[in-house]
Amino acid sequence: AVVSTQSTGTELGGEEGESLRAYVYLRVVTGDEMSKRHKFVLLTWCGPSVPALKKAKMSLEKTQVKNLMSNYAVEIQTSELEDMALDNIIERVRKSGGANYGPGK
Repeated sequence: AVVSTQSTGTELGGEEGESLRAYVYLRVVTGDEMSKRHKFVLLTWCGPSVPALKKAKMSLEKTQVKNLMSNYAVEIQTSELEDMALDNIIERVRKSGGANYGPGK
């Protein structure tokens, strides 16, 4: 279940987020002045307060999620909110994308 979506990302923070498990399929636009690329990210969130049995169940669920959403450039599995910051996600996608052909800085 998606907790909430916005044009800037997905919000899973706060006390309620600490006990959630979530699978997020996120589309990110990256590139440079010469070209734009649309990439997908598979983000798996497991809050730090999730019980051990539910954490173990995620490995089975994740296999099913990957079968449904098999086209992604980056996979992120985390329980740290810092990893879910949109800037961090975009940077990881950009690094996985290969060469940038812009004029540079």
